[in-house]
Amino acid sequence: MALKHLLNWDKPRVVNPSNPCVPWIVLAVMILSTICAIASGFAGIVADSSIQGALVIGGQKNLWLTILYFFMTAFMVPIADKCCTRFGYKTVFFVGLIVFFIPNFIAGLASNYWVMLIFRCLSAVGAGAIFPASLTLVDHSFPKEKKTVAIAIYVALAFGVGTGGGTFLGGYLTDYFGWRWIYFIFLFFAPVVLILNWIFVQETERKSAGPFDFWGTVFYAGAVGSLVTWIPNVKAPWNTEGFTSTLAISTTVIFFISLIGLIWWEKRAKSPLLNLSLFGIRPFILGNTAIFVVAVTFFSMTMSLTSVFEEGLLYSKYRAALLQVPFGVSIGIFGAMSGLLSPKIGVRILAMIGMVITAISCFTMHSITIQSSHGSFIWLQVFHGAGIGFALGPLTALALKRIQPENIGQAVVIVTLFRQLGGSLGPTIMQFIQYFRYPFHLLRFGEQMQLNSPALENHLEESRIFLVENAGSIPSVGAYGQEGFTEAATFRSFDQLREYASIQAQILSINDAFWLLGWAVVVISIVIGFFMIRARIKEGRIS
Repeated sequence: MALKHLLNWDKPRVVNPSNPCVPWIVLAVMILSTICAIASGFAGIVADSSIQGALVIGGQKNLWLTILYFFMTAFMVPIADKCCTRFGYKTVFFVGLIVFFIPNFIAGLASNYWVMLIFRCLSAVGAGAIFPASLTLVDHSFPKEKKTVAIAIYVALAFGVGTGGGTFLGGYLTDYFGWRWIYFIFLFFAPVVLILNWIFVQETERKSAGPFDFWGTVFYAGAVGSLVTWIPNVKAPWNTEGFTSTLAISTTVIFFISLIGLIWWEKRAKSPLLNLSLFGIRPFILGNTAIFVVAVTFFSMTMSLTSVFEEGLLYSKYRAALLQVPFGVSIGIFGAMSGLLSPKIGVRILAMIGMVITAISCFTMHSITIQSSHGSFIWLQVFHGAGIGFALGPLTALALKRIQPENIGQAVVIVTLFRQLGGSLGPTIMQFIQYFRYPFHLLRFGEQMQLNSPALENHLEESRIFLVENAGSIPSVGAYGQEGFTEAATFRSFDQLREYASIQAQILSINDAFWLLGWAVVVISIVIGFFMIRARIKEGRIS
């Protein structure tokens, strides 16, 4: 009987709930669980080419493994919250952990594309329950005066360690143990978080969630699904008709019909899937908009650098992953600093500092070329990670600042949704911009590679001499080739130059995408700064 009392699901008494250590143990459980869900996504990004080769699939199908993982995570967030209200946040969090860990393990056993896709989507369903439930449980576990610090630490460590750990594990395990281990490894953490969740986390009050919002879910799925489908496919190489293609037009129509239907229905539904009235609170809408843009830059950084390191610079997966660890470490360190500083200087100022640093780091991407040193890549990631770390936690706290206790669950859902949508759409937005900018830069380099150009002739001569001196005299290839050259060394040097130009065009197209994202961050920062100053004037703090 005593044991039953100690292990009571709703109110376990293994440790006295009033013990000041309990909230921090709960925070640690939530952080570790979220790290697993995030790291699984980032590990898949690093290991994608190995998965592509093992399952014998094309690049477009391979991309959807990553996109659908983050999309399903975002899609499940509001649905999971409805379940949390009805069954309790602790219960849904526990079930979400099981649904994440088991399909994630089975995905590592997959021998074909469709099995992999199905179980990755199922694990994303579990992750979609973990994200909103964990943040709400952190909010419920701490007193009001410590919530801001706890949320900032949660966001910083979960996303910092999740990003850095995920990229490192993706590279290390793929190179030395095989890509399947990036899915097997997380099963070792399952018993720890499940047991700690049982004995330390208090169940929240269960309430009637009302009837299931079927039409709200349909409109929501249509809006998000059509957007995720449109962005990566409208300018894809296979879609030769581009914006006028049947796919582009149909997904655009579905998106606007679904969006209008969602807004119309949610305002009238008795038990809406998303409480859109919260967007009438200015800090909430500004915070969510900023979170979305910052999340786009956050998730895009890892995918872009992985592409540059592996495809452009031909690094091994382990080496590419190792060079990206500073990004996650920087997010964790500066995110923790923002949590400690927030009680002293406020979340608004920290959020502004983070967004300014994020914008500057996006602009400095234009300094990156194919000849950049490892140090340049590392310092850029540290700088960008500092901006993300300073911004994400305070922006989350800012968005939740004026939310009433009875609406905190729905508010957390929307904040999580915007962050996850930024993650799922970030890589596709980057790819969309690259579809426009890559041909432009490649054509510009091609114009400079005129056969009569003295600069080109000097480069080819230097390359020819280098190849001959290091490989010996290469005989003539006979008749004039397409370019008018007769020596194999000259052919080879010209091929290298074209390959070099293609890689540099790819890097510059990525830089252009970050440049545009940097301006988006600047615009939002100006808007937030304007309302900050206006609020201080109203409070009489400045004249």
